[in-house]
Amino acid sequence: MAGRREIDFLPDRLNEEPIVFLSMSNSEIQLAALLCLGFWVPVATAMGALLGNALMGLALSLVGVFGSLWLIGKRLRVLKRGKPRRYHVMAIQAVLQDWGLAPRTLIRDSRRWDIHRWRTP
Repeated sequence: MAGRREIDFLPDRLNEEPIVFLSMSNSEIQLAALLCLGFWVPVATAMGALLGNALMGLALSLVGVFGSLWLIGKRLRVLKRGKPRRYHVMAIQAVLQDWGLAPRTLIRDSRRWDIHRWRTP
């Protein structure tokens, strides 16, 4: 039929985690927010304490977290463009393995296989 179109297999598209903010999924946002909070809260609180108002440092830490999330989202958008699913996760895991911070579970060696056939006279 001329007007009939095939529908993609729906469960393949449903098993993906939805994109929530700036090409980041919910789990990526949570991880990035925890890392940013772990960095900005002590830094901004110390800066606020040096200025005489530690509570102002806590407020500035939230500004730093939101700004960092925005920058991370912009950078992830560029990194994810044109790449397969979860490419950035495997790239981070490879870097951690190179630094010795994660167990070596990825196979990244390139080798040639040969059959080694010999002629018998």
